[in-house]
Amino acid sequence: MGLTVSGYDSSSISTLFSSLNSSSSSGGSSLSSMTSLLGEYNSIQSGSYFKLLRSYYTPKNGTDTTTTTDKDKLQTTDKQMAEWKSDATELSDAANTLLKKGTDSLFSKVEQKDADGKTTYGYDTDKIYSAVKKFADAYNDMIDSGDGASLSGVRSAVSGMEGLTSANSSILKSIGISVGSNGHLSVDEATFKKSDMTVAKSLFQTSGGYGYQISAKASMVRSSVLSQASGGSYTRTGAISMNDLMSTYSSYI
Repeated sequence: MGLTVSGYDSSSISTLFSSLNSSSSSGGSSLSSMTSLLGEYNSIQSGSYFKLLRSYYTPKNGTDTTTTTDKDKLQTTDKQMAEWKSDATELSDAANTLLKKGTDSLFSKVEQKDADGKTTYGYDTDKIYSAVKKFADAYNDMIDSGDGASLSGVRSAVSGMEGLTSANSSILKSIGISVGSNGHLSVDEATFKKSDMTVAKSLFQTSGGYGYQISAKASMVRSSVLSQASGGSYTRTGAISMNDLMSTYSSYI
């Protein structure tokens, strides 16, 4: 379990938690260790440890060694995680709109009338284009925010999206969707609406198809962010997840 307070990791302050390194098979020692653990957690939560560490690592001139840059990094991390989650949700929603089947399917043929008033059935290309354009925009946002992300789960999922897009670039191009040098998707409206909608359907509505797999990758981004957000590391205010606390408790009984 990693500990980070004001930028210092567990190796820097391990002496403060030395009591956690010893344990015994006897019930008395286990209870004693658990009591010590809860006491230390209470001290961390109340801010006592933070005050001690800040005092220890503050130079004699009274300047706090936690720089503005360090604080900005912490704030940026929270901001990035919120952005990844938001972008992943929008992308997943856009993909799922195209994946809908049955009466909600955008690829269901609808009644149409030609210039002579003759009734025919065909795809509503306006609605399909609008949904595909929204998908492309959400995809581009996810690529921008997640490419090279510091969180490995996000970085891996986004890299997977780029790989899927590259593998499907030829068929995407055939319906007017091009992949730019920056990895962005661009949809040419005129070309798309004139293209074979069965090809678009195979890309965006088929289970296991391109749209389906991109949606799955977006879900992976969300899972990585939520997992990181609910992690049990102590924060500078002494917060710890109940799951980690109970897991630690279980190790003593």
